[in-house]
Amino acid sequence: MNLEALAAEAVRLHHAGRHRQAAELYHRILQTRPDHPGALNGLGMIAFQAGRHDAAVALLERVVATAGEHAGYLMNLGAVHDAAGHAEAAADCYARAIGAAPTYPDPYYNLGALHLRRGEADRAVAIFDRCMAVIGREFHALAYKAHALRDAGRDEAAAALLDYERLVRLHPFTAPRGYPDLDAFNAALAEHVRRHPSLRADVLSTVNGSHTGELLRPPQGPMAALTPIIGEAVAAYRAALPDDAAHPMVRWAPRRWKLTGWGVVMRDGGHERSHIHPNGWLSGVLYVALPEAVTRGDDHAGWLRFGEPTPELGARSPPLLRDYCPGYGRIVLFPSYFYHGTVPFQSEQPRICISFDVEPDD
Repeated sequence: MNLEALAAEAVRLHHAGRHRQAAELYHRILQTRPDHPGALNGLGMIAFQAGRHDAAVALLERVVATAGEHAGYLMNLGAVHDAAGHAEAAADCYARAIGAAPTYPDPYYNLGALHLRRGEADRAVAIFDRCMAVIGREFHALAYKAHALRDAGRDEAAAALLDYERLVRLHPFTAPRGYPDLDAFNAALAEHVRRHPSLRADVLSTVNGSHTGELLRPPQGPMAALTPIIGEAVAAYRAALPDDAAHPMVRWAPRRWKLTGWGVVMRDGGHERSHIHPNGWLSGVLYVALPEAVTRGDDHAGWLRFGEPTPELGARSPPLLRDYCPGYGRIVLFPSYFYHGTVPFQSEQPRICISFDVEPDD
């Protein structure tokens, strides 16, 4: 095998978690080309994943010395320094990565989160603002900024971004033509999700549940009748946006958009970890099968929860949580940058929902 083929195979093994075999190939590459950046980087990341931070730093510093100011390699070196508690070295690497590739968003996220963990909230806000100024529509940075503003004591600005009253909307709907009532429509949608060939267990943010792939590709089944209902809900949401041209939901509203949708089946003890949808502008969910444990509202079990950022952000302020009770015949719409998840529930009955994103296509 030539070096390129060896490197590709090593990366494949690395991504598959077969670190020993990947390391053997990386070492074979280095025997022929001692300064091969991909092999050095791979060995550095294997050392990092094994918790050997000093070895990882040494390898990744060799990569940077060889490859120069490469944003990806600098990001990796910064992440190792960050994990090892070398805050200043990590910040330097992230800043250099930004300089090397200003439109690459990940270094902004890491540098801003580092500032938050150090109690430097205003510096974090400035980093997230810089990210959005350079890249434009960037909902991951916006999600981070909203919580960084709270840490900075800028509550009014944070509240404008995390305005649940104005930005979370419930859109009622009835059964479309071809279905005698809403119960029949929900039953058809639930069965479509349960039998979908892409349904897989415990993927993405889903715990004790299963998640489908794209539901809007053929065969769509009852999703074909749901799509125009979602379109009406999106149009109504857009028409009700606040009269504030500076607000990101208004300023970044797409002229053209595409819809992507998936289903989630949760079992006993299931929940969604808190997350955002950074590729979307607007997100939504509707419920097609709900256990009694969810609808009766005890302890908000199975409810939709907004407002809890993931731990890696490093926000210090206590989260401002808002829970919404699932129900039939209504779509819950919210900005895609809102952190959201669900409260775990206990029931032998499944909890089935259909979620979607409105993704900019302009």
